[in-house]
Amino acid sequence: MKRILLTVLISLFVSGFVIAQPVVDAVRDIGFLKNQLIRAKHDTTRIILMNDLSTAYVSNAQSDSAEKYALSAIELTNKCLSKNVKPAIAEIYEIQKAKATENLGVSLYFKNTNHALDTLQVALELWKKTGNKSGVASVYSSIAEVYSAQYLHSEALDNYKKSLDLFRQIGDRKQVARAWLHIGFENRYTGNYGDALESNAKALRIAREIKDTLTITDALLANGFNYLLVEKYADALQNQQNALVVFRSMRDSAGIATTYNDIGVTYMFSGKLDEALKNHQAALSIRLNLNEMSSIGNSYGYISNILVKQKKLDEALVNSSEALKYAKLENDVRYVLDAYLLNGNINAELKNFDTALSNYATALKISEENNNRAYQAMAQTQIAGVLRLQGKNKESLAAIRSAEGLPAETDYKIRRSVYSEMSKSYVANGDYQNAFEAEVNYQQMNDSVVSAEKIEKVTKLTQQLVFENKRALQKASQDKQLSLQEAQIKREKLIRNISFSGLAIVLAFALVFFWRFRDKRKLNIALEESLIDLKATQNQLIQSEKMASLGELTAGIAHEIKNPLNFVVNFSELNNELFLEMNQEIDNGDLVEVRVFANDIKENLEKIAYHGKRADAIVRGMLQHSRSSIEIKEPTDINALCDEYLRLTYHGLRAKDKSFNAKLISNFDESIGMINIIPQDIGRVILNLLTNAFYSCNKKKESQLVEGAYEPEVAISTVNIGQFIEISVKDNGGGIPAAVVDKIFQPFYTTKPTGEGTGLGLSMSYETITKGHNGELKVETEENKGTNFIIRIPK
Repeated sequence: MKRILLTVLISLFVSGFVIAQPVVDAVRDIGFLKNQLIRAKHDTTRIILMNDLSTAYVSNAQSDSAEKYALSAIELTNKCLSKNVKPAIAEIYEIQKAKATENLGVSLYFKNTNHALDTLQVALELWKKTGNKSGVASVYSSIAEVYSAQYLHSEALDNYKKSLDLFRQIGDRKQVARAWLHIGFENRYTGNYGDALESNAKALRIAREIKDTLTITDALLANGFNYLLVEKYADALQNQQNALVVFRSMRDSAGIATTYNDIGVTYMFSGKLDEALKNHQAALSIRLNLNEMSSIGNSYGYISNILVKQKKLDEALVNSSEALKYAKLENDVRYVLDAYLLNGNINAELKNFDTALSNYATALKISEENNNRAYQAMAQTQIAGVLRLQGKNKESLAAIRSAEGLPAETDYKIRRSVYSEMSKSYVANGDYQNAFEAEVNYQQMNDSVVSAEKIEKVTKLTQQLVFENKRALQKASQDKQLSLQEAQIKREKLIRNISFSGLAIVLAFALVFFWRFRDKRKLNIALEESLIDLKATQNQLIQSEKMASLGELTAGIAHEIKNPLNFVVNFSELNNELFLEMNQEIDNGDLVEVRVFANDIKENLEKIAYHGKRADAIVRGMLQHSRSSIEIKEPTDINALCDEYLRLTYHGLRAKDKSFNAKLISNFDESIGMINIIPQDIGRVILNLLTNAFYSCNKKKESQLVEGAYEPEVAISTVNIGQFIEISVKDNGGGIPAAVVDKIFQPFYTTKPTGEGTGLGLSMSYETITKGHNGELKVETEENKGTNFIIRIPK
């Protein structure tokens, strides 16, 4: 329950920091535009006014009114275009239709992100048809915002960059600054905090040059949040206080409230909950006075989460109920879902199970209507947990089974929650075998989450270090220029006046240079310490990657170990029956039958021993794989090792995706015999290469570019070539693009989408083979045809 509460809390914080859009004076403009629309006689004028009204309502977050006027503008535009009008007039109508369609897409964003995205794609084509670069750039930005709301940050970043390029071409510096600001946000969402700070710095520089106060304050608040995420709370508060000064000078109450919220979040992350609560309450007070419908609910949500952390659940429930009320008035699907889940979680903590279930059921219904599978999974998981606490074990199991297939394959945190609850539900139903499998899946998801968090931490440290190094180098460069200027002044003074005062000046400069040299030396030491910390964190991450590979094997091991254990159980039961029958024959005096039974029992005991050794070998292999490398080589049957990892990897993937099938091919050179290697290290290399091969085949099969029948194939082979042996792992998947082949062995580089790969597997494999075994690892690949990794190591 606490894990889901934290997920909702983070979701609320992220959604609460959406960048402020440039807004018109909504009250004044809307009233004026409505009066103009009533008086307008000509259709062209009416269309333009409808579009302006729709834009004003979008800026004021009134989606229903924005949608109404956008639809009216589209309807009237289509009517006008159906007439025989002149080309110049038709061009005006086409531009207005594109604008209205974009406004419609943005207004739908608050209700249904999928529908909004489809509508914005239509608007993009309409804008491209008009040749209006400003319109095309604008709709790219709107599309990016919808992708960002769906947590598809790579797609969002791509569209913001397209928008930036177009605004640069037309020289719209204000929108260039806004684009840099959005790019900074997406970099922050993906953990690239150094890049985020640099993007914000570019936005801030342009905004100050053109005196765009709105972008200046947005950039300062964005910087504050970036510093908050790298735990530089003093720097975060400094940027937020700077923004507050600007807002106060402008008497911008809405901006002041937003800044109070940001300051509250900074205090919350730094553990100062009382200070956090005061700032959120100050923000709420301002927003209630302004009647800011789109933000009042956010403030209540922030306050509720702080109160949950303070264990004041009754007060938290009152505030979360208010958050839900205003979320409904705002009609933003994300806020509504977060509010229902938050209400459900607090009621569950208070043992108000029926009310909690009602909230979860509503969240489930809304998420199903909007095809949001992540929220469906969260709602079903919470429903299952409450039903289990009520003793409704069968209903609980049905609910959690429904949740299993909902989250994306790479949504490890939600999948971890699902498997955690599934394990508890199976235990409650007395099904311990399935509970064990669910626990294995939970552990695998947990390993993936831990690995991803380690990656994020290293990325954060790396980006921060790069940013600080750049800043330090810039300062050093400035100091150098200053030193040169001061040296020139010193020389001129010495030439003009060689005196006691001149000598004093020389001495003063010497002292200044000494202190500056000492400061630079301290800076270098600090940077060296940062690099040492970074290397230590990277070493921890490498060990985490090794343990994560164990998680990938556990499902396959569970499958493999069942087989010999079933044999042991079955033959043991059979022997019990044979003993009973043999005793009867002994009583009858039939020694011939007794000998037959004895032979059968002996054969069964041999089979029990054989399969028991198989199970023991699998367990020992697992334990060996989980050990840290101890750099001790031992004689190993490389063919058996390759065969074992081929089966374990395949069954592990099949345990996650029952629909996946592949043809397995093995061809081992029996003349190799035993070779001296570190088996757990070579096992990890083979596991990584096989996992990548199966992944590539699966992605190719899922791709719509594959025509005709396609059968995934993965082959592993060994060959004896004198003083060396070669191991080949080959697949017929999508291959590796030629442009990136040279990068695949670099640490943290991956061709997989964000969240699906750490970028460490191949680099660790390369290190293991080349440095740990004095061997060679190379790749042969062709796009859309497949990849072959070849390991060559000495015997």
